[in-house]
Amino acid sequence: MVNTAELIEAVRRVALVLDRSAPLRFTFSTDGVTMDASGSEQARASESVDAHLNGGDEVTLGLNPQYLLEALGAVKSEFTRVTFTSSDNANKLSPVLVTSQTSVDQAGLDSFKYLLQPNLLLR
Repeated sequence: MVNTAELIEAVRRVALVLDRSAPLRFTFSTDGVTMDASGSEQARASESVDAHLNGGDEVTLGLNPQYLLEALGAVKSEFTRVTFTSSDNANKLSPVLVTSQTSVDQAGLDSFKYLLQPNLLLR
């Protein structure tokens, strides 16, 4: 779970250095959410946002920042829950589910759900 407004602002700032079609690298860990971007030439940006992570395993994936901003813009609550779906195939990226979260303990009162397909990250 992450504060919606804080995540929107961080994604906007970090995405400024990206090429139009490049994914933004997200790392979800016990310390929060870290976003990293590398643009053309030597442009780089990194930012972290506090988050509450359930499950304990660190997850790194690439997401299209525009699609994520569309999803976050539609969340009408203070917090957003980002859920990682699992796949039996280790080579296949599974969709990410974005939903509203009213508080730390309570899901959003609406039925809003937004699926994002992660992008492959080049090492």
